[in-house]
Amino acid sequence: MNAQNITLSGSETIDTQQLLLMVNETRKEHSEPNIRNNVFIDRIKDELEGEYYKIFVVQKMNNTESEVIEMTLKQALRVAARESKAVRRSLIDKLEQQSKPQSANEIIAAMALANVAQERRLKSIEHQVEQVSEEIEHIKQGTIPTGFQGYNYLKTKYGLSDAKCRQLVMAWNVPYKKVPHVAPGGQITQMSVVDEAAFKSARHNMMLEAEKRGSQWYHPKMGRFSVTA
Repeated sequence: MNAQNITLSGSETIDTQQLLLMVNETRKEHSEPNIRNNVFIDRIKDELEGEYYKIFVVQKMNNTESEVIEMTLKQALRVAARESKAVRRSLIDKLEQQSKPQSANEIIAAMALANVAQERRLKSIEHQVEQVSEEIEHIKQGTIPTGFQGYNYLKTKYGLSDAKCRQLVMAWNVPYKKVPHVAPGGQITQMSVVDEAAFKSARHNMMLEAEKRGSQWYHPKMGRFSVTA
């Protein structure tokens, strides 16, 4: 089907079935792959979030259901702005041919809004990329600040279990912070690191106040605990 011959309902609105045919026809002209209906619907919902549009559920020939969105030409133009430069130009030309002559100014205004929205999306993506790059750079340089150590190090050096190390930090308000960390699978997560000098001082005070009970120690803030170093 030739996308340019599709008739729009009332020349003011278009539904996703019509628009998707136009998009895929234009993509084909520029050697780009087709976009699936469910992906297209999700893209439109994201683009038109917070705006008014009509949505229907239609029965397909294979007895499955599919969503159809009816939108204005202005909204369709904003959806078109998400396509690649070559596809976007051709698609906008086709949408303009379907509009009423007197709506030319509205189309220009809609395209201006679409360009602004596209620019905002690009800036948002750039900002996210910068944040990820900064995190990766911090990791490369060593995420643990000078004077801070992770719990694995603290429990080994100071002879307390992981749980008791954390309890000591909370009970004596030892300074700690979270820093980026690369997990074994390569995923960037957050790990807690503790001010070692403050931790050492808190442990010293705890041991001065603790009472020996058999093979273990007792402190009101810590309960029973063992020390292996």
